[in-house]
Amino acid sequence: MKNAIIKITDRHLQDGEEYTSELTTAGEFELTDSGCRIVYKETDEELLDCVTTLTADSKKISMVRSGRYNTEMIIELDRRHSCYYTTPYGEMLMGIYCKFIENNIGESGGTLRFAYTIDFNNVPASENELLITVAPKTE
Repeated sequence: MKNAIIKITDRHLQDGEEYTSELTTAGEFELTDSGCRIVYKETDEELLDCVTTLTADSKKISMVRSGRYNTEMIIELDRRHSCYYTTPYGEMLMGIYCKFIENNIGESGGTLRFAYTIDFNNVPASENELLITVAPKTE
């Protein structure tokens, strides 16, 4: 794993309102046989002490979060997956449908961009797009 600076831009549309947030944090990344793996600690106050691991190729992303909030989201191109999201307040079952994935992570970093929808009981909840920029950290 290589040390990296990871910038995440999250845009989502919910109830007709668009929201954007940005997070820059330290993390790690590595290339895998089929794509890449990105690991970082969440810095948002509510997600503090959570670690997120993204494993991505050109058609599928696995997003695993462990800590106070636990989840494993499978974001696969043109498929809907049901995923459990565990919070301190209880567990929810949500549907995830991937619209596109662009994986441009190489030895010297790069970008991972993807969009997906979330639904609860087949009722649309939000549309989401993430742009993750990975830059190797120079010591």
